[in-house]
Amino acid sequence: MARNNTHDDFSMPTGTVIGKDFTIHSANFTCPDAEAMRIDGVVVGDISIDGMLNLSASGCIDGNIICASTRIAGRVNGNIRCRNIVHLASTADVNGDIMATSLIVDDGAIFTGRCQTHVSQEDVAAYALPRVEI
Repeated sequence: MARNNTHDDFSMPTGTVIGKDFTIHSANFTCPDAEAMRIDGVVVGDISIDGMLNLSASGCIDGNIICASTRIAGRVNGNIRCRNIVHLASTADVNGDIMATSLIVDDGAIFTGRCQTHVSQEDVAAYALPRVEI
């Protein structure tokens, strides 16, 4: 059976959604209790989520990402630190370094940077963003 790699095929849970027409400007945008987040809009600044981060083809993150797992179909200008899997979909455009236990890159994805895999979850956790109470 062929694998479906369409850029908006997000079969994973969505949880919190940042809509296509929405932009967040934040130095440290943290979502400590979110199981999953889908970003269709723009985040300017670093983002940290304890769960799964889905960046759709229309989404853009201009900052560093720290998460449990991620599927990137949009644009990222920043480093990605992931405790589990980073999946770059065919429409992904990533400019930054990746540290994760595993990396999947679909045909057509653009990745400019360095990659370090097979790292421990503790090594990735050392890059956690400071939590900001609001």
